[in-house]
Amino acid sequence: MPSSSTPFDAFFQSITSGREFENLKKSGDIADLSTLEKSLTSMQSDVAKANDLMKNFDTKCSPPSWSDHTSTGIQNPPKTGNPWDEEIKPAIEVQHFVKKDGSPWGFAAVAGMNDLKKELSESFIKPLKFKFLIEKLRSSDPENPTSEEEKKKHEMILKLYSEYEKFKISIPTGMLFYGPPGTGKTFITKKLAEELDCGFISKNMGEFGSSYLHQTTKNIKDFFDGAKKAAENEPILLFLDEVDSLVSARTNNVDANKSEEVSQFLQEFNELENAKNLIVIAATNRPDHLDPAILRSGRLDKKIYLGPPDEQAREELFKMYIEKAGRPSNKLDYRELAKLSHGYVSADIEGICDEVARDASRDLLELIDEAESGKLTEKELSGHVITMESIKKTILETPSSLKMVDMNIYTSWLEKIK
Repeated sequence: MPSSSTPFDAFFQSITSGREFENLKKSGDIADLSTLEKSLTSMQSDVAKANDLMKNFDTKCSPPSWSDHTSTGIQNPPKTGNPWDEEIKPAIEVQHFVKKDGSPWGFAAVAGMNDLKKELSESFIKPLKFKFLIEKLRSSDPENPTSEEEKKKHEMILKLYSEYEKFKISIPTGMLFYGPPGTGKTFITKKLAEELDCGFISKNMGEFGSSYLHQTTKNIKDFFDGAKKAAENEPILLFLDEVDSLVSARTNNVDANKSEEVSQFLQEFNELENAKNLIVIAATNRPDHLDPAILRSGRLDKKIYLGPPDEQAREELFKMYIEKAGRPSNKLDYRELAKLSHGYVSADIEGICDEVARDASRDLLELIDEAESGKLTEKELSGHVITMESIKKTILETPSSLKMVDMNIYTSWLEKIK
């Protein structure tokens, strides 16, 4: 036995000093005391190993992140469990928009916003499409037989790009769309992908979150790795919605885990310059919540404000959601509707058009029984249309969603970053 006293020594002494143990010795059932000691020692060692294994597993897999906060600043207690239950899987879904006959394509489907469309076209779309074309030509198989005419055309395109490159015009790898909710940030980004004829990946930044330590950071890295991998095969527009939910400003009150997540996101942006075919557009309703580091040059260096639609855009929106959508209507004055909807965003106008269409079609549902009984007449089918009166009434009953938004947020923030 070891000279130093241990809990196991006390346990062994307690067993061997009892009357039952003495009786066992006299009966001859336990002939070798040392054998018993070795057996008990081996049992204790196995139990200790099992305990150490469970502690090690719990340490590596169970600790949660402390990034969840309440308004009072109290942190949630640690959780145990398997982090893979909550892990955001890094699967990347690339969308490819298909042009349909008769449907508007690209910016043709965007009502108004002519200044924005011109800016995006001249400083973003044309240079990018040219760049993607050159990448395609340079990666084509040189042994692929082409006509002399095609070869000459390709040579001239490459020479043209060479001349363009001399001006050292940088194309932004990241843009920020900011503005109040419902102004069409997601819609315009999709139409931008159509204009570029590229793949589209969309991600809500809140989906990266995990309650486990370092898991959010890992999710960010895995996602960007997958997006860059997809961009190896084709041009990709990556849309990051509600970017402020992840890359919020780091202050003295922010814990280490949150800072780690923001740092990982910024690091991924720094590495985007190596992903030639990947363009990132982020969107937010609260630009004032963003960490300033994400706004510097080389990251989200181009910032575009998407505000409420002007009168011309509102007129086009009503036409788009009623006339161009093929909804039955009668004598609509779209210019008057645009004036009546001053201060409404595109999501409000879409909702109004949906509501009046629902009201106009409600009487048709009442005719189902007559149709089944064979009593329905052609006369009863006529006259079910969207009217000017019904739209005006719905506008008056539908408040603008901007009434709940402090518009000073955007003007103040823009002044701050100038």
